[in-house]
Amino acid sequence: MSRFLKSMIVLLAIVAMATPVMAEDMLSLGGQMRVRGWYTDVDGSDSTNSFIDQRLRIGGKFNVADGVSVTFRTDFSEQQWGQNPTLGRTGWQLDRSYLDLDFSAFHLRAGQLYAGYGMTQVINSESTGAKLTLKAIPLSFFVLLQDANDAFASGDDAFSRTVNESDSFLYAANYTLKGDAFKANFVVGGQHDGSDENVNVFSGDMTMNLDAVKIAAELDFFTGDADATTDAMGTQFFLDAALAASETMTVGGQFYYAQGADTDGSEAQYTVLGNDFNGYDPLFDLGTSLSNEQIGVQRPFDFTDDNAGAIGARAYLKAKAGDAVSFGASIAYMEPEEDANTDIDSAMFYAVGMKYALMAHTSLHAQLQYTDLDINDPEAPDSITAAGVGLFVNF
Repeated sequence: MSRFLKSMIVLLAIVAMATPVMAEDMLSLGGQMRVRGWYTDVDGSDSTNSFIDQRLRIGGKFNVADGVSVTFRTDFSEQQWGQNPTLGRTGWQLDRSYLDLDFSAFHLRAGQLYAGYGMTQVINSESTGAKLTLKAIPLSFFVLLQDANDAFASGDDAFSRTVNESDSFLYAANYTLKGDAFKANFVVGGQHDGSDENVNVFSGDMTMNLDAVKIAAELDFFTGDADATTDAMGTQFFLDAALAASETMTVGGQFYYAQGADTDGSEAQYTVLGNDFNGYDPLFDLGTSLSNEQIGVQRPFDFTDDNAGAIGARAYLKAKAGDAVSFGASIAYMEPEEDANTDIDSAMFYAVGMKYALMAHTSLHAQLQYTDLDINDPEAPDSITAAGVGLFVNF
């Protein structure tokens, strides 16, 4: 019997036996089952791809005692269809498992957890560590051990081993200010990978609600060392203005700016610290659960992936057609801030999407996207068509 099968049987048996005998306030369970279909066509490269994937996610919280709880989240059968769905080969991962201790003055979380700060997720990581939140003042901070590098990489015993790299850490602090119509966050963070990378970020964001108008903005600044010979850099700005045109319709506009790195190769552009577990894909965000996934363009501040920065804007619309149907549409234009670093002159991003409440706790999502690329390379693709559709059951 495979280790996976044994582990899954044990976990399911524990849940099955624990649920009937525990008080209702002792264990709470929830999750989602999803089945999604994808299609992409890269024009000019004869590359067309379509596939179906699925995932069963189950999360739970044990309320052990007053102020003491344990939380877990695990994903079963996270795989594409046709990948031999036997128990020994089915995708399975336990991506969150942590404890919470709620004291009168502070809240402590420790274990395998997600930590993120910033409106644009400038700090974004899921790993092992601890997070502390103070109650008297709106201050929280965390430390994650991203990678425990082998400090004794060679040698037969403790006396002859040689030291290799130190551990890799991500750390950050967040201070929050709130008013009747605004909220502001100030973030200071750092990432040290155990070698020569030592990068810091300073970030501030603010959201203001002015009746029917909502304005949000963020400014981030990265500095430090990417490695022994390359400086870390990154100044990026995001602005969003949204108008509630009616009770069922919102229209808005966004502006993006990110400074590109020097063309001599002495700098590396940073847009995020951490392993970017949650990702960030605002150019295709229409309110469905399909953006920021298999058909996403990901972070716009370096959309070329060439350290070229970005300058661009986006217009969007989100609306509801009754209680069961919502839809959205957007158009965006992006160009590199430092065009000498890339062959991409500009790009246009078009998207439409919808959500339909099919049954109780069940929704159907669909999204269609088109990217028009202007590239100084005759062999590069000049457009990408992508689509996704999914069934989601939440429980």
